Amino acid sequence: MNAAYLHIALVHIPVVLTPVSVILLAIAHLRSSLAVARVALGILIAASLVALCAFFLGEGAEEVVEHLPGILESAIEDHEESASLSLGFTIAAGLLSLMSWIAISRGSALERALLAITFMVATASSASLAYTAHLGGIIRHPEIVSSPDQES
Repeated sequence: MNAAYLHIALVHIPVVLTPVSVILLAIAHLRSSLAVARVALGILIAASLVALCAFFLGEGAEEVVEHLPGILESAIEDHEESASLSLGFTIAAGLLSLMSWIAISRGSALERALLAITFMVATASSASLAYTAHLGGIIRHPEIVSSPDQES
């Protein structure tokens, strides 16, 4: 097991869990369920911690693959830049989730506002993570991108 393997294994977790948490936050809002909201917030906190680990494994993953045939440095750089933005959104969503969890536990008047902000940031995180995952796929799977001369 090397850094590339661990990076690829871990990076899928926040890519899947973050949109799942967005869906659960929407359900929590529609049903006025703080129990569902807590589940969603817990998932977001976990996703942000795993995203942090995956991000820091990215440098080691780059070292493993950058010299392989067919790997473009530009594809790695694009993925890396997008990953930085995604990490920012995901960590922000995780921190907001923690704040929301605390607000719910204390019955704070800020509970609804924090949940709404968490929902918006988690939605942005989901979109950013999806795009970053797409760019990561291009590094090793150039067939997922069609070139203009291949289109009919």
